[in-house]
Amino acid sequence: MKKIIISITLSVIVIITILSFVEIDNSDEDSSNNSIVYAVNSIPNELKDVSKLSTRDEDIICATSKGLVTKDSEGKITPSLASEINIKDDGIEYEFKIREDIYWSDGSRITAEDIREFFRELLKEDKDENIQSFLNVYGAKEFRDGKVTFETGVAIKATENILNIRLNKKDDKFLDELTKPQYRVRKYLMMWDDIASNYNRIVYSGEYKISNITKDGIELIKNSNSVESSNGKINIISDENEELSMAAFEVGDRDVVVNPPANQLNRLDGEGRLKTFNSDNGKYVCLNSNDDKLSLSLRRTLYFNLNVAMGEYQEQNSNSLELAEGSYFREDKDNLDKLQSRKVMTNSTSSKLPEVITILGRDNNENRSIVKHLQKWFEENTESKVRYTLVSAEEFNNLELRKRYDITLISEVADSKNKEEFYAALESYYTEKEESLYESIKKSNKQDFNPLEEQLFNNYTIVPLLFENKNVAISKTINNIEFDFYGNINFETLK
Repeated sequence: MKKIIISITLSVIVIITILSFVEIDNSDEDSSNNSIVYAVNSIPNELKDVSKLSTRDEDIICATSKGLVTKDSEGKITPSLASEINIKDDGIEYEFKIREDIYWSDGSRITAEDIREFFRELLKEDKDENIQSFLNVYGAKEFRDGKVTFETGVAIKATENILNIRLNKKDDKFLDELTKPQYRVRKYLMMWDDIASNYNRIVYSGEYKISNITKDGIELIKNSNSVESSNGKINIISDENEELSMAAFEVGDRDVVVNPPANQLNRLDGEGRLKTFNSDNGKYVCLNSNDDKLSLSLRRTLYFNLNVAMGEYQEQNSNSLELAEGSYFREDKDNLDKLQSRKVMTNSTSSKLPEVITILGRDNNENRSIVKHLQKWFEENTESKVRYTLVSAEEFNNLELRKRYDITLISEVADSKNKEEFYAALESYYTEKEESLYESIKKSNKQDFNPLEEQLFNNYTIVPLLFENKNVAISKTINNIEFDFYGNINFETLK
């Protein structure tokens, strides 16, 4: 019996000794864990037409495709697939030298001819309104009309590693246009109309390729030829709303949630799990100058009270917004002389507010929060009551409906480098006098919009209220996250 016990004991010791020298391979586990889970509200199957996509939908395009050039969050344009850009012939011709270290996801090199072929497909398939600047390419419109062939009639030429594009006329915004998501180079563009059926037949020019699509989301794996230090795998998961995303985030099932619920921001910030970025989204108010009861003096008084009310709102929601303080563009807040001048003007208030103030806005979470705060603030601090109506986008565009309200809440992209687009978006709110001034500025060579801005502010017809911030909830596994100028995630630096 003793011999049996001794034999068993020796066997156990031998097994333990052997196991102590065995190296357990965790490489598979590490690889699978090297994944970022990114939450979105929906994942569309049709990705060909970028104009139909939300910013978060566009992230899929930006993760899997690169453009000739890109624009960072500060608005700086830098080469991407191109290594060098030369502008010739007084801005008519653009020469792009294509990098030699860029590859499709199948390992083949991306050539100037590949990019030329993409532009051929883009001109053939996309809508005019999505590629307006690109229609200025010599022969582009004629090609779309079937009057010329792309090969002989369109001035986009590829020779070795050089891509040349010649325009009909000078366009200072052409390079800027090429930074937009719709110009990111994609092969087999038609296949992107049904990405679920075609993802495994497409080769990708971006940092990632689509490796799998399920009913729950999309799996991206890194392009094996990438030289960037980005993450190995990203899972884009579709949640019905931000609340569900946050619930999953709290238990560690999500790593990135863009624009988490406003009531969670202060807590997340305190826990070090929130990144806040400036955005170009601004909110403005149109004060109804066609309403007899809203005189210039009363509009000034109303704007003063709105600013005071929003000052208190900002204190409670500092991560969500920044007060405009009389500036139409965030960058203009550095102009202290203008800020002080407008502050003095606005503080000069004497008119009595109307008993009832009516507000119209688009129906979304942010506007709901703002109008509820304004309603409560005016009731507690003035003798006026606020009545508000929030409507769909289609109803909001009804000009006759707007005329019935004292205040209309306006949301617009306020890019100081593209003031023409900003003031064009506000055109439907202009008075006849403002419309006349706007048209004369458009026709002038200088296109100085400062006189229009001064008129809008001095008459208190369209005045700035706040600038929105972009917030991202991140888990402790995220070391870096950045956004480009258009609000899309920079996947090359995500890790």
